[in-house]
This record gives sequence, structure tokens and C-alpha cells, in this order.
Amino acid sequence: MRLRRVQAVRSIRAISRGLSALSREAKRVRGRFGLPRVRLVYDPKYRGPDQPLYDGRRYERIARYLLMRRRIGAGDLVAPPALRVADLLRVHDAEYLAKLDDPRELVRAFAGVDLKLAERILDAERWATAGTIHAARLAVRYPWIRSPVVNLGGGFHHARRAHGSGFSLFNDVAIAIDRLRAEGFDGHVLVVDLDAHQGDGTRALFADDTRVWTYSVHGKILDDTPAAASIDVALGPAVGDETYLRALADTLPEAFERAKPDVVFFVAGVDVAVTDRLGGFRLSADAIAQRDRMVFTRARGLPTVMVLAGGYGDDAWRYTARTIEWLLSGEDHPIPTTEERELAFFRNIRRSIDDRTLGDSPSDAPFEITAADIYGDLTHDRRDPRLLGFYMPYGLEVAFERYGLAAQLRSRGYEDFDLSLEPAAKGDGQTLRVYADRSHRELLIELVLQEMVLEPGLDLLSIEWLLLQDPRREADATHPLLPGQKHPGLGAMRIIAGMLTMTCERLGKDGLTIVPSHFHVAAQGKRIMKFHDPEDEARFLALEQATRSMPLFEASLAISRGEVVDRETLEPIRYKPGRMTLPVSRAARAYFADPAYGRAVERYARALSLKQS
Repeated sequence: MRLRRVQAVRSIRAISRGLSALSREAKRVRGRFGLPRVRLVYDPKYRGPDQPLYDGRRYERIARYLLMRRRIGAGDLVAPPALRVADLLRVHDAEYLAKLDDPRELVRAFAGVDLKLAERILDAERWATAGTIHAARLAVRYPWIRSPVVNLGGGFHHARRAHGSGFSLFNDVAIAIDRLRAEGFDGHVLVVDLDAHQGDGTRALFADDTRVWTYSVHGKILDDTPAAASIDVALGPAVGDETYLRALADTLPEAFERAKPDVVFFVAGVDVAVTDRLGGFRLSADAIAQRDRMVFTRARGLPTVMVLAGGYGDDAWRYTARTIEWLLSGEDHPIPTTEERELAFFRNIRRSIDDRTLGDSPSDAPFEITAADIYGDLTHDRRDPRLLGFYMPYGLEVAFERYGLAAQLRSRGYEDFDLSLEPAAKGDGQTLRVYADRSHRELLIELVLQEMVLEPGLDLLSIEWLLLQDPRREADATHPLLPGQKHPGLGAMRIIAGMLTMTCERLGKDGLTIVPSHFHVAAQGKRIMKFHDPEDEARFLALEQATRSMPLFEASLAISRGEVVDRETLEPIRYKPGRMTLPVSRAARAYFADPAYGRAVERYARALSLKQS
């Protein structure tokens, strides 16, 4: 009898220890506010080489941000085991995998990548694919916890059985699904693909599989061959927040209802962003955040794997980092864009300037310039020798020093640069010229400014003319001359734009406006500006989409040569200069955020169908 009591006690203690372990695991994977704690899969080997469209450090930037914000610790990043070739062979043809030893195959998939970087790209994608497999295994390992798992990479949804394309070599989602099945998983799968481009590779790989539903919302159809379990929503070009979110709300529930999934893969491409250099959509950061929450809300209670997919440009990582931070904390903290961070830098300089006036010359004032000196009330009295009725040459030189423009000129070898002010040749503006030295033989900067009012009553500071050139620098393959250029640029556009934006804020101007004379100028300005006319915005987006695989200087040359044509008429489509505005005030931002503006852009974009000849 005593022996049986001892055995019973031991059994109870064993059960208690087991329950305690389960409780500890539950607490470990659950975050604040009782939300599921996201598990993150990542390895530094995901990092690939930087390319014109591809940020090789995108995944690393997300991890560093979350660590900096103390949302995670270093131990929260789970490294995947190495990918077995056997896993690849169950999804991809052996002949295709053998071809990947040839860098030319990678060049085809990565749209002209440097051959020297091919091996690094192959290695990076292989490790990111391993991450998706590991994330899937983690997602189904603890079905009673239901916490989402994020692989900080992956989403190579264009890869098919026998070839790769669109930055995709291995279809990591398909390989992960196959691996789960090999380990005994026999449930239904839903792939929610919200990259700007159709997940054609995943769709093709599961075209005959009724247990894997592929749901894709994208710009245009890349593959329309029949599929047993597929929902494709093609929205067309230049789609904005309102149209996109409405389409998602209308179709996402149907995808879950028809698939009845036991596990969800979320291909969370952020190339839908208005700032993206390749996607062609116009979604705001808030819309992307709302999109992601719609998916996770619908998938609540289901094992869910998130992979990153597309996102092109230096800002792509920010959208994903915002969503993961929300998943980890339950709090929404919009991440400032690069442009906002740059403006904050200029604002700090402006605030550091004393309010005392400088005076007309250094002989009767201390060697400093005040905010009022640089940004005080400006007039455009052409009889006044000062720039816009305020800036004396000495004050401008001090401003150049404080904002870093002087340092930029000196870095190019112009130690003795000299300023000149005079009325503009036309209109009420005035001209600022900066020469290499007092001989005035080499012109570096020429800037004509004028005040302007545009509909709907926006008071703007207009750049009537802007020239930035380095006459002592020779053009070469790295710095080719673009249409309209006689010399390479100075690399000072960021500083000039920042200083003029601060001027607008000081004066109470609604924004800064310019009419770019060439496509490449508009493309560079598009990072922070929008076309005032929705038709011009749509036209530019169509040209940008038609030349997306080309470096900027080649795209600009192709457009100027008439090599981009209308698909229907086959007539060349030229770049049409249109007025662009950098919105500064609330009124200007509201004008461009107005759904009516977005709908007008969509309407014009749908009427355009361009291609590169």
C-alpha cells in the first residue's frame, strides 16, 4: 500500500513538473497585454549585396531596430539550421538547381545583377529559405499557443519548379509546406500573398493541389493558367489606400472561408508602398500597417508564418519593423522615414541658431547668424540687393557653414567658393550663384527663387531654376552625364532641399515647388515630392514602371530617345514636365492625402499602358 502511495505521489509530481514547464513556455511566448509573443527567425547570413533596387541589409535593419527599441533581446532571434539539398529537390528540378552554379542564371533572376555578386545572393537566399522552413516548423510545433512566427527574410514567390525570376531563386513557402508534409502535417494551407506582384510561382507550384489555397492581391496578372484553389485580385496600377483596403476587406474573408486553413503563410511584401521604387502602388505607411493587422486579426488562433517578400529602396524595412513592433507590444509606433529624420536634423540646426540679428556685415555683429537672419520675413523687392529681400552674401555664407553646404563644396575641392546675388532675368524672383572662386569662371550652383500661389490656395516657394554641377569632375561609367547635364552633379541636393524646406516652415509657406525638366530629376525628387496634377503623377508612375529594370540614367535616356511606347498606339511616350510639390504645411499634406487625389491618379493610370521597346 505504501509503495502505491509513493508511486502516486511521484506521478503527481511528474505531472506537476510537466504542467509547470508548459506554463513557463506559454509565458515565454506570450508578450505584453496577453498577446501572442512573436517568434523571430533570423540569421546574419540573410544579408545580401546592395543593388540599385535591392537593400541587402533590409533584414538586418529590422532586427537592429527591434533590439534598439528593446522589443527583443539577442536571444529572441532564432537562427535556422542549414537548408538540405534534399528539401530543394522535392520542389525544384535537379537540372534547374544545377544551373544555379552558373552566375548567368542568377543574372536572369535578378535583372542584371553584377556577376561578381551572384554567389553572395545565392547563399543569402538559401539561408533565408532555411529560415522560412524553420519558422513553419515552429508555428505548428505548439498548436495550443498559436503565436505567429516571422522569418526576417524569404517570400521568394516568383520561383517556379524549373526557373527563378523576380529576385526569387527558391520558392521558400512551397519548400516549407513540403517539409511540413514530410514531417506528418496533413492539414489545409492558405497562402495570403499581399506583395505588389502576383505570387505566380507559388500559384503554379500548387496549381493541382486542392489543400493549398493561394490568395494574391496585386497590380496585374502574371500567370492566369487554371489553378484548383486560387483567388487572384488584380487591382491595376497606381492603387491608393482607399481602393486597396476596400478590396482586401471584400476578398480576404472569402479566402479564409474557402480555404479553411490549418496554417497560414503571410507573404507581406511592402513594395505596395508609395515610396517603393518598383511596386507601382501608392499605399501609405498607415495603410500598410492596417493591411497587416487585417491579416493577423483574421488569422487569429491559427499557426501563422510571416515572410517579407518584396520591398525596394532604403525605406522598405521600416514598414515591416512597424508591424512586428505592434505584434510584440500591442502598441503602434510609426517609424519616421529617412526624409523625416533628415528634416529633424535640419530643424535642430535651425533651433540652435540665436535670434539676434547678424547685421549687414561682420564688422558690426558677432560671428553668428540667427533664425531670423536666415528665415525671417522675405520680400521680393527687386531693388533690394539681398536674396528675396533678406539674405546678404555674408549671411548666406554663414548659413552654408551651419548646414554643411560649405563642407560639401570643400570636399569637392572648392575651398574659395564665392557667392553672387542679383535679380532674376524674368519675373520677380532673384538669383543666387555660387562660383568656384572669385574669377567667376566656373559655376557650381545657380538658384532662382520666387513666391507662388497654386490651387487650392497653397502659398508656395517656387524653385524656378536650379543647377548643381561639378565642372572639375569628369563623367565616367559610375557618374554618367544625364540628359541636360554638362558636368556631373555636386551631391548637394539633400542639403539644398533641407535648407529650403526650413525656409518654408519659418515663413509659413505651404511647401516647396519645382518643375523638373527631365525624368531623372523628377525621379530623384519623387522621394519627397508629388506631382501637383494627378494626371502628371499617373504618367510619371507609368513611365517609372515601364523602366523599372533599368538604372536611372539608362531609363532617362530611353525615355528621351522615344524607346518607351504606348502598348496600343505604339507611339513614343515622352516625359512631360509637370509641377511637383514638397508639402510642408498641414493644408498641403491634406491636398495630396485627399482620397479624391488618389482616385484621380488611379483613373489616369488605368488609361496608360506603356512598355519599353
